[in-house]
Amino acid sequence: MERMVRKQVVITREQDRALASKAREMGVSQSALIREAIDALLAEQERQRLRAEAWRSVLEASERAAEAGVGSGGHRWTREDAHGRGAR
Repeated sequence: MERMVRKQVVITREQDRALASKAREMGVSQSALIREAIDALLAEQERQRLRAEAWRSVLEASERAAEAGVGSGGHRWTREDAHGRGAR
């Protein structure tokens, strides 16, 4: 186990009750539950960062494709075109 660092935090009474209840329910210490919550928050932030990075890559690739003339050839598609009802 990694070396622990002692921290003192201030929480509301309701947070204290909820923390104690959830720790009992899960069969872990309040400290362990807090550590799990911190890890979950950090993991979610990393997932969001990776999603944003992936979307940037998609948008950049789309822009490069458009600049290279890949795609519709300048045609503006309509709903009717997509459903095969457009003028031919």
